[in-house]
Amino acid sequence: MLAGKSMFDLVFESRVPMQTLHRWKHQALIDAGLAEGIDSTESGALRAAHKRIKSLKKELQLVKDASEIYDSLAVVDPIGGRCVPVELAPPGLQELLGPLLSNA
Repeated sequence: MLAGKSMFDLVFESRVPMQTLHRWKHQALIDAGLAEGIDSTESGALRAAHKRIKSLKKELQLVKDASEIYDSLAVVDPIGGRCVPVELAPPGLQELLGPLLSNA
């Protein structure tokens, strides 16, 4: 905070909402080691880690879905994108998959 300036003067002059100024002040206290919390340098790394975790969860779900398709030798419905049991596949496709099913 500027010495001698009230919070209301800063809000009026800067047109920055009071809540934002309070948040900035609190973060400055954390960065200076005067308050508990995650400092600015760590928060960026934490955000990146959360983003990476989210990406890995999506990738894991894709692998699980692919594994389910492979393990069940199911046919994927091209319109809905869902697994369809081989028995419900069109007859021509059942004939193509016949040798694969007999080897399984």
